[in-house]
Amino acid sequence: MSSGRCFDRRAHTRMKVSSREPASVAPLRLPRRTGLSRFASILALLPGSVARVVALGILVPAYFSPTSGGYWSALNQAADRVPLIAIMNPNNGPSTSVNSNYTSAVNALRNAGGRVIGYVYSSYAARPVVDVEADIDRYHAFYTIDGFFVDEMTNDSDATHLAYYEELYQYIKAKQASYFVVGNPGINAPADYLTRPTVDALVTFENNTGYAQYTPDPWTQTQPATAFSHLCYDVPTADTMTNYAQLSVTRNVGYIYVTDDRGSNPWDTLPSYWLGEVRLVETANRQAASNQPPTLSIFIETNRSVQVGVFGAPGKYVLQASDDVTNWERLATNVSPTGTFNFSDPGATNHPTRAYRTAQ
Repeated sequence: MSSGRCFDRRAHTRMKVSSREPASVAPLRLPRRTGLSRFASILALLPGSVARVVALGILVPAYFSPTSGGYWSALNQAADRVPLIAIMNPNNGPSTSVNSNYTSAVNALRNAGGRVIGYVYSSYAARPVVDVEADIDRYHAFYTIDGFFVDEMTNDSDATHLAYYEELYQYIKAKQASYFVVGNPGINAPADYLTRPTVDALVTFENNTGYAQYTPDPWTQTQPATAFSHLCYDVPTADTMTNYAQLSVTRNVGYIYVTDDRGSNPWDTLPSYWLGEVRLVETANRQAASNQPPTLSIFIETNRSVQVGVFGAPGKYVLQASDDVTNWERLATNVSPTGTFNFSDPGATNHPTRAYRTAQ
């Protein structure tokens, strides 16, 4: 288990971090100050270069009814363990009216820590932009979601195609700047799609064959792993699923989904090895966190409440606090798709000494 620890002794305004640090890393000690509204950043300065650490999330095309199979409940359980994004798709898009069953399913998954994005299709830039925007408007009006999945995206360098997707991207961001936009060419695509940008993330593999031989474009290796997803279907065995998930990490892919589902809609169930897939991703994230232990930062407000910042690999974190660095209490649990998040501890005002640590 990897951990980050921070110690806040208000009487001396001294803080330190311990995350299985090498002997060459000394804790940071701050001088005594009369004011408390100071930002204390705890940094681990490691000798030499640090290799990229890739953790995993799961991007699930949830093209199944929220009332059948218990699949959405299974997604809720998984979202409490790993970063998870579900693509909702009521009827090849949002349909023309609110579906209360989807409302309940979406809200439950988001409350469990998952994210939900709405499916729209673009017909490889042939569908009128106004029609795609109308689907975006319906999702925005019908459901509380986290972004959009733009399917049937082109993967060429045609300027009109790039302009088409950029227009959609800007339209979505104007609706809500925090919306996360995933584009699906399903194959390697030029960097312009991501860097222009036309999307926040790309699906650069969607197929039922060829994953073992797949080679990502070199430019993708310089980008954040969370900018890339791979979707593999008709994968019959858990052993092959495990192999594909391990391959995705070596290819700088932040989101993976492997299923044994097949046919005209290979996304209408969860795989028979779903629990094993979730467990595999959870284990991979813990390993990534052990290779890149989290660091903590502290911001002490003028009212003496504390903001704790966590910086690490994606995954599930448990934040704990202690008055004596022996007895620890759990403050929060957070599944972070980026490994970076903040937590407020207003109860810190009742403690003259407070230590913090986090772990996966």
